[in-house]
Amino acid sequence: MTSALCVEASADNSVSASPSRRSFIRLAGGGVVMAALPLAGCSTTYPAAAVAAWQAPTEATDIRRWMLAHGLLAPNPHNRQPWIADLKREGEITLICDGDRLLPETDPYGRQILIGCGAFIELAVMAAAERGHRVLVQPFPDGEPGALELPAGRVVARLKIERDTAVAKDPLFAQIRRRHTHKGAYDNARAVPADAWKALEMAATERGLQAGAVTEAAAMAQVRRITRESFETEIITPRTYLESARLMRIGPDEISKNRDGISLMGSMVRVMASVGMFDRFEVPVRGSSNYKQTMDRWAAHETGSGYYWISSRTNTRGVQVDSGRAYVRAHLRATALGIDMHPLSQAVQEFAEVKPQYDALKSLLGMAGTGTTVQMLVRVGYGAAGTGPSPRRDVASLIRA
Repeated sequence: MTSALCVEASADNSVSASPSRRSFIRLAGGGVVMAALPLAGCSTTYPAAAVAAWQAPTEATDIRRWMLAHGLLAPNPHNRQPWIADLKREGEITLICDGDRLLPETDPYGRQILIGCGAFIELAVMAAAERGHRVLVQPFPDGEPGALELPAGRVVARLKIERDTAVAKDPLFAQIRRRHTHKGAYDNARAVPADAWKALEMAATERGLQAGAVTEAAAMAQVRRITRESFETEIITPRTYLESARLMRIGPDEISKNRDGISLMGSMVRVMASVGMFDRFEVPVRGSSNYKQTMDRWAAHETGSGYYWISSRTNTRGVQVDSGRAYVRAHLRATALGIDMHPLSQAVQEFAEVKPQYDALKSLLGMAGTGTTVQMLVRVGYGAAGTGPSPRRDVASLIRA
């Protein structure tokens, strides 16, 4: 999910100042100008410990920990990593939704959190196959949470692991550590081939879901308007904006301490925060400079070759988990093809204020008046610059044994 910021997010998830503010900062109230020099030793590279999880574990690693080491690289909302792995049963992983890592304001029913759990499961299953193990996935063995209930502490799935050297290895396994969410600008002039769109759609239909693409210019313009309006709704609604603000991690110390949430390593935001000029808890108000700067930052998210969506005819908790499994496979296929993807979550969220945009999106996709749920809306294209991994917690922090 894209965070609401008053600074520019670059392709590698770092943050920099806009050109008009890169050379100097005018302090409010006194007309004082100070040079915006980088902090001593300032780097936009994440601390090594924060991204160490992206290094491949050794083949000697216990199979369950090997699976977890790959599962935790799954895309998930706000990088909350809402996973607890209970290893008390021999030969099994019980995946529990961490109730301390939910997003109750923007994701009031935990639908997106469960999509992140589904992505985790898919990568864990792929990792097991790579080591000659078959996994039986039992979703919600204790029963699904209610439709309007947050899944805090609920068992999402039980993964039963069996040695089976005949199990087929997944060709997408090699993409797990290459897959990163590119949040920067994409090349508008470069089209994604039709066969690539078809490959993305197949990732959903293989799990009984529906998928499609928006590539026609007029329809893309409508999606851009809808996503922009839904982003605006999220940032001007205090409770939803502050949910993101509380998860901002500014600079290497905060990121090293909290390897989740919205990580900001750009030198400008760090300088501004250090002198009290960037208040992460200031809710943007229409007409304010903060509002304008925040909305300006959305421009990069209106670039790309088109939009990919996943939908379902029902919205059971099992379907939500399957949507995550489908999405991560689509992203892995895109990675193999050299294509970038970036989920735009705001327009498909369930908090009350964003319902007009959600309804507009369903109408555009021909789903108005149906029981269809749009599970994912994703920007697709070719990033103008490279991107890298986002912080992840240690495997040990997930485990209950």
